[in-house]
Amino acid sequence: MTVSADLSSLPGALASVTDALRALGLSPKAVQEMELAVDEAVTNIVLHGYAGTEGWIRLSCERAGEGAAVVVIEDAAPPFDPTVAPSPDLEGDADERPIGGLGVHFIRTMTDEMTYEYRDGINVLKLRKNV
Repeated sequence: MTVSADLSSLPGALASVTDALRALGLSPKAVQEMELAVDEAVTNIVLHGYAGTEGWIRLSCERAGEGAAVVVIEDAAPPFDPTVAPSPDLEGDADERPIGGLGVHFIRTMTDEMTYEYRDGINVLKLRKNV
């Protein structure tokens, strides 16, 4: 499905992703984790990638062999590779740490694998969850 890069599109897109992941046989816990990861990724694309400009986000779900499901998130925002984003400093008090960086960390935590490719002006983020 392709949706506008607007936070109001998020609930419908997440509902479709959730239904597709259930149909692919993920456990309720795995579905919930992937839904949270996709929510974070799409929100980041809207808020930081497109940063208030118009755009689109395409989401698809597919089986990756017998043992996993993959959500593919594509957009035409400026290139951003979350796989090379540094891990945040989680030591110390939250109010003393720099702002930012937790979203990508959260996506890494909720998925079993995250890959990125920039191809023909399109960001392609793949989030994998083992069944």
